[in-house]
Parts: sequence; structure tokens; C-alpha cells
Amino acid sequence: MNETNIIKNWENIKRRLKQNYQNLTENDVTYIEGKEEALFDNLQEKIGISRKELIFLLYLYISEKTEKV
Repeated sequence: MNETNIIKNWENIKRRLKQNYQNLTENDVTYIEGKEEALFDNLQEKIGISRKELIFLLYLYISEKTEKV
């Protein structure tokens, strides 16, 4: 997984996650450098999806942003 692309687009991803999953808090979607694995683990648990599904979802949010530009 290329985390650089995800981290680079985190503000957009964060906004989309909060729109689509109202159970997520600001703490749930806050990126802290070096804590990516904990962030992804927490998101998986809160959303109820596998790591593969989570990464797919994050890249989907990135691609939707790119298509609108």
C-alpha cells in the first residue's frame, strides 16, 4: 500500500469519512504522523470492514477528488 498518497489526501478523505460514517469522531479520523497503523486499525473497527476494503475505500475517495478537478 502506498500510504504517501493516502496521507497526502487525508483532509479530503477525512471529510468524506465523516460524511459517510456519522459514528466517527474527530479523534477517529485525526492523522498523527507515525500512527498510521493505529488509525487504520481503528477505522476498520469503527466502520466494520477489512483492511483491504478500507484501503479500497480510501483510494476511491482519492480518485473521486481527482476526477472532479
